[in-house]
Formats: sequence, C-alpha cells, structure tokens
Amino acid sequence: MRVALERAIRDGEFVLHYQPKISLADGEVVGAEALVRWNDGAEVVSPDDFLPLAEASGLLHAITLALLDQVVAAAVSLRTTRSGLALSMNVAPDDLAANIISARIGERLASGSIGPGDLEIEITESAVMSNVETVRDDLERLRGLGIKVLMDDFGTGYSSIDRLSQLPFASLKLDQGVVRRMGTSRRNLEVVKASISMARELRMTSVAEGVESAGAYDFLIANGCEEAQGFWIARPMSLEDFRAFVAAPHDFAGSQLGRVHHAVLNLLHFRKCLVDALFCSRGGRTAALDSIMDPGTGGDVADSRIGAWYFGSGRRLARRAAYRAIETPLLHVHETGNRLLEALVEGHSPPAGASLVDIDAQVTHLLTLLHALERELIDFDPD
Repeated sequence: MRVALERAIRDGEFVLHYQPKISLADGEVVGAEALVRWNDGAEVVSPDDFLPLAEASGLLHAITLALLDQVVAAAVSLRTTRSGLALSMNVAPDDLAANIISARIGERLASGSIGPGDLEIEITESAVMSNVETVRDDLERLRGLGIKVLMDDFGTGYSSIDRLSQLPFASLKLDQGVVRRMGTSRRNLEVVKASISMARELRMTSVAEGVESAGAYDFLIANGCEEAQGFWIARPMSLEDFRAFVAAPHDFAGSQLGRVHHAVLNLLHFRKCLVDALFCSRGGRTAALDSIMDPGTGGDVADSRIGAWYFGSGRRLARRAAYRAIETPLLHVHETGNRLLEALVEGHSPPAGASLVDIDAQVTHLLTLLHALERELIDFDPD
C-alpha cells in the first residue's frame, strides 16, 4: 500500500471534487469544499479507505501539500469565472503541528498567486480538540495571514464553549449527520438551533453540511444559519463542472429572516447587559463591570452585535423601507446605552435621558421595527 500511495502521489492520482456552498442570505454560490478522491485508473477510492493508511505510512504530509497546490491552482482559475469564491480543504492535526500548512500558504500569498479570501482551511472538531496545544500555533498563523479556519463536523466532538472561544475559528460547520437527522429527531433539531446560536454568540459563521431536503434548507434560513452544502444543493463535482455550476442561473432561496430574528435576540442581549451593569454597580461597586459587559456593547455601533448585522450582511435589504427605518432608532439606542455605561464606569448615576425606562422605550420601538421587517420577509419577496 505504501508503494501504491507513493505512486499515486508521483502520478497525480489524487484528485479533488468540489461541493458547492450556498449563502442562505441570498441563495448565491459562495464557494466550495474540496474533497479528495483516489483515482488509480481502475476505481475511485474513498478517502476513508486510504487516508488512515497514508497517515500510518508517513505520506499524509506529501498528499496534503499536493492537494493544497491543486486547490490554489483551482482558486486562481476560478477568478475568471467569478470573484469572491472561496475554496476550503480539510487538513490533519499533524499537518498543522508541523507548521507546513501556514508555511506553504504564506508562500502562495507572498507570491501573489492567491489572496486570503480565496482559500479556507477546515479541521474536524474531534481532531482539534484532542490536539489543541499542537495545532494552536498554526491556527493562529493562518488567522494572521487572513485565512479563515473552519471547525468541521461540529456536534460530534467534545468542545467546551470556553475552549472553543479561545481558538481562532471563523466558522462552525454543523455535522452532516446531525443536520440530516433534524427531520426525525427533535433532539437533533435543537442541537442544530443551539449550534447556530453558539456560532452567533462567538461571532462565527454557521455552515450546515448534509442539507438533503427543501425543508431542511428553509429551516436553516429561518434559524439564521449563514451557509449550507449538501446533496439537495449539489453533489461533489469536477472543477469544470463547478465552474459551470457557478455560471449557471439557480433559484436557491435566500432570506435575511433568520438574521433579523438574531438581531432581535442581540437587541435583548444588549438590554440585558445594561441591566446587569446597573445591578452590579449599585453602591459604587464597579469592579465587576468589565467582566459582565459584552465587548460589542460599547464602542462603535457597527462593532456591536446588532450593528454588525445591520451595517454588514443586512445591507442586502437596503431597498426595503422597513430596513431603512431601523437605522436611526438603532443609532439612538446604542448611543443611549453607551452614555449609561460611561456614567456607571465613572461611578455616576444614570444621566438624564439614559435611565432604564428611557432605554426600554427605545428598545421597544426598535423591536417593533424589527418585527415589522420580519413580517415582510415571511412573504418571501425576492427583493
């Protein structure tokens, strides 16, 4: 088998198939996951059948580097089809521990052959959680290069929220098995919802694998999942077929409904932070304020949880009057909350116009506007 693997590396028998990923906000193709296959001329061998052998024989690094070169070449060629497409590939902990991934990608970035947005790296939850200390440095280097790192198969390992929050992941990819079982298991459905919420809390993108029905696709949209892949969307395909897939018209639904619902939750979270601050500052006890305040609560509104949506992906709704009506009240409630926080940090009472009663009135008004936008989006207007 080692001889066969060495021959396969030398003769280029490892090939990549590309499974498209769709943005659930607008139904557009945003990239693909590169999946390896071994085509030895007689049959196509599944990675489950040869990757463990490659790792045991010490050839996995050579295969990874060969595949990385293929992905880079594919990313370069796709620029003529459409800009903004990102290709992701899965790597093993040993590849990261040896620093070969960040070093090779750094070389490609330095040469100008690819940009940071062309490539993403995936590593499974179980692999990273059992090798945290050995892979952390390379994950940080990748983030420093501007490369997004995705945790693959989330929901099958043993991640703690604390451990997860300390690692530089940009996205959580929900395990395909969990996603597939949503229709038959209420528990799996709740796991998917909780995973999307966790990604939102950690400022990560949520990506669902294993989408195999229109019902699952719509459920993910309604719950604010951001990207999806699966057989219902498209099966893995050759690079040329993927190029044609990107260029062809599609009618995949896209909606901001789930994002607006998350904005509602973020607004309530903002109010809760202010309530906590008021409670913990009683009698001049301000020492706990730094630990209870959400980092996105103060500062610029665009960096806050709700502001990140409104001034980010929410701009796709800019033609809607219901969306535009949100901006001024959003700026107002954020500015009022900041005034309250500044006063509490300095040990003062809430300033005029920034009491909890004032904030509640502003939050209620903004909630009404967000609910109005939700009602519009339920009509599935293609705007």
